[in-house]
Amino acid sequence: MASRFFRPGAAGESERTGVLGPRRIVVPVQGVLVDEDALRAACRLARPARAQVLVLTVLEVPRHLPLSASLGEELAVAEEMLARMEGLAAKLGTRVETEVLQARDAGPAIVDEARRWGADLVVVGLGAPAQFGEFTLDRTGQELLNRVHCRLVMIREELEAVAQMRAVAVREGPD
Repeated sequence: MASRFFRPGAAGESERTGVLGPRRIVVPVQGVLVDEDALRAACRLARPARAQVLVLTVLEVPRHLPLSASLGEELAVAEEMLARMEGLAAKLGTRVETEVLQARDAGPAIVDEARRWGADLVVVGLGAPAQFGEFTLDRTGQELLNRVHCRLVMIREELEAVAQMRAVAVREGPD
């Protein structure tokens, strides 16, 4: 029996997808631990709906370089990260596409690519940049929240986990 969340609508009824029945999910990653949580969530949503998943990362090109500049070392790191994400998705039983974009700013590039790809859901993991003990969105998070055309799921790290990581970093000190 099909779940009522994923059952297609009756003939003539407008098709509504969203979080519970997405067809195309974009997962932007930036190399932080919470990226894995975002991918896990996307895979869980994708499997029952048989949705396609695009995992992408954006290499931000400094303004003094042309957008087409070769970013060899950064590209290699990005491709390695995407390969890890692809491996994780495979373990979760989901096939994903991967893509590396080059842009001046990650937020607008993600918004544009989600629209171009026809995404109906974006699942993004956000690190926890705390300012004065409170969570704040970075530029990319603000851009997604304000401009992405489809549904958006934001997952942030647990504040306790972030505090523990910072405590370890302080104890270890600079190299």
